[in-house]
Amino acid sequence: MTARPLSILICALGGEGGGVLAEWLVATATRCGHAAQSTSIPGVAQRTGATTYYIEIARDRCADAAGVQPTFSLYAVPGALDILIASEPLEAARQVAAGFVTS
Repeated sequence: MTARPLSILICALGGEGGGVLAEWLVATATRCGHAAQSTSIPGVAQRTGATTYYIEIARDRCADAAGVQPTFSLYAVPGALDILIASEPLEAARQVAAGFVTS
């Protein structure tokens, strides 16, 4: 496995369904035979703080021929994000300003 995993960052406020979307994406990738992982960094409280959900999905099916599983990151890397999903325009702008979105 030499290809970098697909990286997705979901930015949502509490109660907006970001966690549900992250779970759906990981479940779908897993059911399609891809290794996937998600982590979340919660905001302060429901509706008062942004929660980010970071997902990585292996581009190849689960293990390579030698049975080696991919190693995933727990955090998004600035400049290496493939997909940004934000429910609020301000959250999208914050992530762009922080350099997470690639050209």
